[in-house]
Amino acid sequence: MFTADHGDYAGDYGLQRKGVGLPECLVRVPLIFSGPGVRAGHMEREAFVSLVDVLPTLCEALGLDVPYGVQGRSLWPLLEGGEYPAEEFRSVYAEQGFGGLHYGEHEFPPLHFPYDGPRFDELNAVTQSGTTKMVRMGRWKLTFDMLGNGELYDVEADPAELCNRYDDPDLRDVRAHLTEELLRWTIRTEDDLPAAAYVPKRASRNWHAPHRTRR
Repeated sequence: MFTADHGDYAGDYGLQRKGVGLPECLVRVPLIFSGPGVRAGHMEREAFVSLVDVLPTLCEALGLDVPYGVQGRSLWPLLEGGEYPAEEFRSVYAEQGFGGLHYGEHEFPPLHFPYDGPRFDELNAVTQSGTTKMVRMGRWKLTFDMLGNGELYDVEADPAELCNRYDDPDLRDVRAHLTEELLRWTIRTEDDLPAAAYVPKRASRNWHAPHRTRR
């Protein structure tokens, strides 16, 4: 298995490293599986998957139970070339920020480097403040932060995500659909740890969609 933990800015938007926002250049990373049982070239591009899916996938490949509290989904049937519910992999979710309130542009909390001088580092307490959540579904991508700021992009037509169409009246149905999908993911990824007296029902492979087959 080959992957990476995150993408990096490489001059995109005049930035370097990771940190600010959830653009495609940061949230899309390589993920390659090869080996016994894996059907070469079969996994379809429209199946949205995440790095949190790696652990459940390896568990199923090895015949192990997925540990309690793991939020990812097993991709093993997709890798085998088997049947799977398309609804389960119709979208993907990500989040950014360490919580609390967002710092404003005129606030200057202490950082690990001085504000004055030629040095800059966009990965810091200001850029990581607050919380932003994202959902990608088909060609559309929606982000929403804890201050109520929304962004909506047509990633196929606008791969650099320069034209925010969140307030476009022609896309109100698209925005509503993605908002509903983001809410679904937000509820789904609520932490169920630690295990207590009441143990939640767990879905097979952590698949929440109805088990209608792909083919």
